[in-house]
Formats: sequence, structure tokens, C-alpha cells
Amino acid sequence: MSRSVLIVTPFFAPQNHAAVFRAYKLAKYLPQFGWKPIVLTGDRQYEFHEDPCLLAELPEEVEVVRARYVEPSLRGVRMTFGGKDRSFKSLKQITRNGNAPGTTRHSAATRTYNHLIKSWVQVPDAYWTWANAAIALGKKIIRERGINVIYTSCSPYSSLGVGSELQKEGVKWVADFRDPLGYSQKLTNYAPHIYSRQRAIVNHALSNADAITVLSSSYSSIFKDVFGNEHREPIFIPTGIDESLLTSSSEDVPRRPAPYLIFAGEYLPEYDTTFVEAFSAVLQNQEIARTGIKLLVVGTLSLNRSRLMPVVEQFGLSRNVEFQDQIPQNEVYKLVRGARAGVLVPGTRAFWWANFAKMTDYIGMRKPVVAIVPDPSEARTALTRSRLGIFLDGSAERRAQILRDFLLGNYQMPAPDEDECDRYTARRQVHSFVEIFESLTKPKAMSASAQ
Repeated sequence: MSRSVLIVTPFFAPQNHAAVFRAYKLAKYLPQFGWKPIVLTGDRQYEFHEDPCLLAELPEEVEVVRARYVEPSLRGVRMTFGGKDRSFKSLKQITRNGNAPGTTRHSAATRTYNHLIKSWVQVPDAYWTWANAAIALGKKIIRERGINVIYTSCSPYSSLGVGSELQKEGVKWVADFRDPLGYSQKLTNYAPHIYSRQRAIVNHALSNADAITVLSSSYSSIFKDVFGNEHREPIFIPTGIDESLLTSSSEDVPRRPAPYLIFAGEYLPEYDTTFVEAFSAVLQNQEIARTGIKLLVVGTLSLNRSRLMPVVEQFGLSRNVEFQDQIPQNEVYKLVRGARAGVLVPGTRAFWWANFAKMTDYIGMRKPVVAIVPDPSEARTALTRSRLGIFLDGSAERRAQILRDFLLGNYQMPAPDEDECDRYTARRQVHSFVEIFESLTKPKAMSASAQ
């Protein structure tokens, strides 16, 4: 029996963003369980940071195969035929060299172009050109290597299309959902003809994949509500912290002049100002103010500053909020270790279904989490079970009091639930997937009559 698995995802190293790491950790640790990962990904990316160290950290057993990807846009076509590199990586380098490109203008022409591209060209999403190439290359790999199990990571919707076509080669298909596709305005296209197609793609995967896995337990209820009860029950597998990047020496923790709370990731437009208000209020306490405590925001600098700075300035917090651009994962881990707490602040009405990447890292590292999240929500459930949540609930005065007590050391934190925190490690994550792969590929016992 072949013990190779084909991992299908357009998001992979050296890309360095949240969508990469679930499949990346799977590939990185599968060899420890006797499985060889072959990653089928894209040959070009347009939108994200890169960290070359990610590829160097993979064991030699990991094989990365890249299918051609041309972004279905004017940018993608121009770059394919030798035009200027207008990817995020290139534009950021230009900015660093002091020759920043002009500011994008949201003109009527730009809005019309974006509408046409998203409604008629990027269908079902921007990765359909990669999917077409990945299907052809994936079939070749399956036939030549004798692979009998594939894993697809989605979003995007196009990954599900690849999985569906490759399944026809006689392989077992594990469809892994990082997002509850087909649900919520953020995850679907507003054009009715595309929305219908996206729903059909998800429904087909839920009905036909040999196993459904999800990174948030809430997806099971969502899929039942949206698509009915006639589908395979999803298996909840949290994304785990990469333990190989953790250091045990306190000397590896950056020494900073003042204590800090850390927000790691992208500050989304949907987030509200509740935490900033509470942070501003507690800084009125002279004992807290004298510590010089800061909120350290680590992530894509251009996005986080533009979205958060107006609120920071509104509440007079410019001296107490520090921004740092995206850095390698091991450096983020060091900053998390040195923080008083992680911060999770989507607000009380946003993303009730999300198991945030930053939150799973905090749980895996046993780090307390100051949280403003919906009640009920997946985040609240996970933080309650791990006993790491410091929930800023109630009135503005009550939220400020809870945060004030924590910063002054007057908040009674229970000991973390070690078993629950251990679920949020890459080792447990990969072990759970291996159990699925082995159950799907185990030879069926011969019946008594056949014997």
C-alpha cells in the first residue's frame, strides 16, 4: 500500500499567511508518521508576504510540485506576458527602496473593473486557472506514484473542484474546510449566478468526499443549516502550533522596555472599537499608565495601520500602540511568549463561527487571551474549555474593570486545561489526519464466504 498523500492547496510556502499553515504543518510532520507528502500548489502568487525559511524548514521527504497559476485579471495577464511585476511582494520591495507606487484610487472605473472581474472572470473564484492546471498535473502524479489518498485545503472553492476531479482516479478524498464555504457574505460572491455555483461545489464535496474535516466545530452546524442533513458528519481537527519553533530559553524572548499585550494577524474592517475603548479607559489608572504598557500589533503593516490608526488616534493611544510588520512564525512565537496576554477582538457580533489562527496559537502556547467575542461563539467555547479566556463582557465600565484587574494582577486565572491545550499542537493535528488517511486506505477484510 502506498503511504503517500497528495496535498492540494494554492497556498503554500514560501507564502507566509494564515491560509498556509494548516496544510504546511501537515506536510512538515507527516514523515514522522511514516507518510510521504507530495504538495500540489501554485507556481506564482500575487497577494501575500513570503518567508523563504519556511521551505528550508521542511524535511527532505516533502516534495513540492507547482502547477501554473495566472491570476484571471489584467495584472495576471500582463505579468504572464512579460509586464511589470505588480504582485504584493514586488510593490512592497519598491516601497522599501523609497520609490513607493502611487496610491490606488477607488474611482468609478476601478469599481467597475473590479465588479466585472469578480462577476464574470473570477468564477467560482480567482484560482480557477490554477485548478485547471492542478487537475492535469494531479492526475499524472496519482498514476505515476500510485497515490490512493488526496487532501484538499479550502478555501478557495477551486480546491474542491480539483479534489472532485482527482477522486475520479480512484483515490480517497479528504476535503478539509478552513472556512465554512457557502456561508456568510465574506465567503461568498454577491453575484447570484456565482453564488449558486459556489453552493453547488460545496454541496458536491460534502456529499461525495470520503471524509470531511473542519478546523472549527461550528462548521458542522453551519453545513447542516445551509445544505441539509444528508452529508457525512465533519470531523473537527484544530490547527496546531508548530512546536519545533518554540524555544525553551528565556533568553530567546525579545527584551522590551515595557510590558505589552499582543495582537497577531490582520485587523479586519469588521472589528469594532470595543477593545480600544477599554484599553484607553484602563490607562487612566496611574499605576497601569506608569508601566508604559503597549498594545503590540504584528501583521501586514499597511493594512493594520490604515485600519487601526484612526481609532488609536481618536482615543489618544498613539504612544501605547506599536505596529510591527509581518515577521517569520518563530519570531511571532517569541513575541507571544513575552506578552502579558494575547488579544482577540472581533467584537460581540462578528465571526461567531471562527476558530481564529491567532487564537489557536495562543491556546497551544498556554497564553491568556483578552477576548471580546460573541456569546455564544466558537472562540468563546475554545477559550473556556482551555481556561485561558479573559472575557471583556458587560458594560463599558465592567469591561474596563476586568482588564484593569488583569493588568494589576488582581484577576484570578485558573490553571490551563493541559489536555485541551494539547489539542492545539501540530503533533495532535497531524496525528488526527493520519488516523483518517489510514482508515480510508486500510485493506478491507475478506468476507467469510470469500475465504
